[in-house]
Amino acid sequence: MPFTVITLKKVPAYLRGDLTKWMQEIAPGVYVGNFNTKVREKIWQRVKENVSSGEATMSYAFRNEIGYNFKTLNTNRQVIDYEGIPLVRVNDQTQASHMNLGFSSAYKMRQARKFQAHKSSKVAKLHSAYVVLDIETDGLQFEVNQIIELGAVKVKNGERTSFNQLINHDRELPSHIKELTGITEEMLRKEGVNLEEALKKLFEFIGDLPIIGYNINFDINFINYNLIQLNHNPLHNKTYDVMSYVKREKLFLKNYKLETVLASYNIEDRVPHRALKDAELIDKLINEVNKLRDLFGNQG
Repeated sequence: MPFTVITLKKVPAYLRGDLTKWMQEIAPGVYVGNFNTKVREKIWQRVKENVSSGEATMSYAFRNEIGYNFKTLNTNRQVIDYEGIPLVRVNDQTQASHMNLGFSSAYKMRQARKFQAHKSSKVAKLHSAYVVLDIETDGLQFEVNQIIELGAVKVKNGERTSFNQLINHDRELPSHIKELTGITEEMLRKEGVNLEEALKKLFEFIGDLPIIGYNINFDINFINYNLIQLNHNPLHNKTYDVMSYVKREKLFLKNYKLETVLASYNIEDRVPHRALKDAELIDKLINEVNKLRDLFGNQG
């Protein structure tokens, strides 16, 4: 397997911590490791997504004229391919340096604080509220199977409200669904409402807030298909899929089932496969996943 070296400078601490899962830090900011091309590219993708304003360089064994290749991020050096040979071009910093002249450190600090305050208030305004959504169904195909339960948690400025509704079902539930969820036909008959009424209530509960879920496309596909069948407009809210963020952060989990992912973040709760309870667990997970916590803030 090819030998790889990654060097980091002025990057977030969590990125350094992530790299130590697969590489050895032999000096401050210098990481070495042996792994195949697929793993190397996944690690570099992870670096690109989290390097922020810092710098990163990756050097690795490669079949070319000189036996190695390299990549850079946010450095003043640019990799140039010259007939199959990677060369380094040092970018001219003269103009940038000239532009910096004439400003005192105090002025630059004031400007930085002003920008950061504006940025922080903007983020808080954009992401102070969201809805975590989960559904239970009697199968996996939205054109064939039916929704049997809707659950959602609305988070606004740290305050939580919930929505939960069983759906009246017109056919027998598969035995594995009853075993998985604990939902029975009798529960649906006694406590369920018709799907149109339930979706209308959910639509009102969500409003125009962003929607977060685990494999959220599954939920949205079911909901929008049924809204269209009932001659209603589909949901067009901004959506965030927790699973996709987890896959970037936890590259080597044995699988990405919700149970496995929760355990990897030290959330020991059992997944009950009930819509509201699962939505509450997903809400817990949001506060543990770095990128989502950055987007929505820790509202635990």
